[in-house]
Amino acid sequence: MAKEQGASPAYLLSLHKLNDLKGIEKLQDGSLRIGALTTISEIERSEDVRRGWAALAEGADHLGSPLVRNRGTLGGNIANARPAADTAVPTIALGGSLTLRSLSGTRTILAKDFPRGPGLSVIKSDEILTEIRYPPSVAYSGSAYYKLANRKVLEISTVGVAVWLALEKPGGPVSDVRVALGAVGPTPILAESVRGILVGKIPDEARLLKAAGAACSDARPIDDHRGSAWYRIKMVELLTLRLLRIVLKRIEDNQ
Repeated sequence: MAKEQGASPAYLLSLHKLNDLKGIEKLQDGSLRIGALTTISEIERSEDVRRGWAALAEGADHLGSPLVRNRGTLGGNIANARPAADTAVPTIALGGSLTLRSLSGTRTILAKDFPRGPGLSVIKSDEILTEIRYPPSVAYSGSAYYKLANRKVLEISTVGVAVWLALEKPGGPVSDVRVALGAVGPTPILAESVRGILVGKIPDEARLLKAAGAACSDARPIDDHRGSAWYRIKMVELLTLRLLRIVLKRIEDNQ
């Protein structure tokens, strides 16, 4: 942003020796705490993450290349506030929250409220992102993420979709659902329209088709060199439907 504003930063600070900002920890209440300096590779290799918060692990799988994942961090990918960020989109779908800390105190905000435009966020100039927390993985729930891109590695997504869904009981109605969309707006989008279609309803095929169509109405894509707005809308519908089916199958398999 300093480059775009025609100014250079007065200071450049490295946080890499702050070990308190590293690590993956499953807390006593079942929630997950990940330090902001935890590398993408560590998330990718974590069995706890893959078992309880699969969408985040799958976002890590598709970020950059092995070299990028070894150096890049969860906090960096989220704080960068890009609408296609491969861990930010799953974090929003999973209901994650961010802890921002400064000399004057600490505040916690939902991940969905953090970005406010491409490369822009609500973080203040004296704050750093210290940790990301994810709610407990509840019974009869599951998640998934898919990145559509022109190449398999080292590519910004054309569309990214993350889904988290919970059932009231096996084969029962949906108790809650979150669908997050990446690269189809100036920020990652939480497709609120999907909740009205699925919550309290049995997720049969007709209902899933309707929910996938509803997700399209929340997307706000543009035309660019990676894909047209029309194509992105179509892919939001297709990927949302595909991921809803995948998540329901995962819930069924884990019963």
